[in-house]
Amino acid sequence: MRRIRQTALLALTAGLLVPAGAQAATKVLTAGPPVNKPPKGVPKDSDTNAFYSNKVTIHVGDKVRWQIAGFHTVTFPVKGKKPPAFISQDATNKISNSNDAAGAPFWFNGLPRLVLDPQGAFPAKGRSYDGSKLVSSGAPLQQGKPKPYTLKFPKAGSFTYYCTIHPGMKGTVKVVAKGKAVPSAAADKKAVAAQFAKAVARVKGADKFAGPSGNAVQAGNDSADGTTLLRFFPAQKTVPVGTTVTFSMSPHSAETHTFSFGPAAYLKQQADGFISPDAKGPLVFNPLIGYPSDPPAAMPPYTGANHGNGFESTGVLDSVAASPNPASAKITFSKAGTYSYICLIHPDMKGTIVVTG
Repeated sequence: MRRIRQTALLALTAGLLVPAGAQAATKVLTAGPPVNKPPKGVPKDSDTNAFYSNKVTIHVGDKVRWQIAGFHTVTFPVKGKKPPAFISQDATNKISNSNDAAGAPFWFNGLPRLVLDPQGAFPAKGRSYDGSKLVSSGAPLQQGKPKPYTLKFPKAGSFTYYCTIHPGMKGTVKVVAKGKAVPSAAADKKAVAAQFAKAVARVKGADKFAGPSGNAVQAGNDSADGTTLLRFFPAQKTVPVGTTVTFSMSPHSAETHTFSFGPAAYLKQQADGFISPDAKGPLVFNPLIGYPSDPPAAMPPYTGANHGNGFESTGVLDSVAASPNPASAKITFSKAGTYSYICLIHPDMKGTIVVTG
């Protein structure tokens, strides 16, 4: 299950995967960067949560094949409906026996378990799509390179599809009658190159970001087109004792992150247990990642000894207005020291707060 929590997946790369001689009846797209080799100057901790190209036109009866380049789904909901969630609450089974290092129960015991939503995370069978029922590649939950996902489109229309893992990541397949003109393979390749060139330019610019002003740290420096940097800005922040630091998501981000303090071995254990099987059926999302370590309305000051071992976490944050997750959290640092934290979803993201006396 380690694949689920990949960090930069593949840094943005060049060498477009769309073949110049693609068959007219099957157009090839990618979910994630359309690339094989990193372009010069692109940060290694960058990624792009986008479909390439995000718009394609085909004839009735033609197919589209998506090469999955990263941790993504290709999900077509019933036409006009919203896509399903990747993670949902299982209200029939509550969290239990989740205790901290001191043996005290975490506050979220008794709340719904967080599970992989069957519709948003697993394949929904179907070899064609006409808008009448949900079809999906599902998430690449197994080790190894994901298999391509192919759909046939027997009906004219414009169909929007999504990645259920990265909010805002979507594309459109326009299906026209056989007698109408559609872009050539060369034109499609040019569109992919133009879209990707913009993403590369944006992520290079985002790399220069110094971080938000004031007592604040930001996770990522992302753009609405899906480019992302899996990094904290700034990586180190120095504040005096008693300072409240705001930990926030990057605006427009399609990612989810946590700011999680504690011993490295303990944090690694939680990150490694990102998703786990359960005897009751669904795959369970680790509640120490999904929920904050303490009630969000009463996050305690950080002393380095919280919960018996120094664990304190914001839980999942995101930038989606409709999401139940907050976009930011505040932690007050009440004792001098140097405190390290990571994102439990992307554990290669690391930061430090230095608290001076």
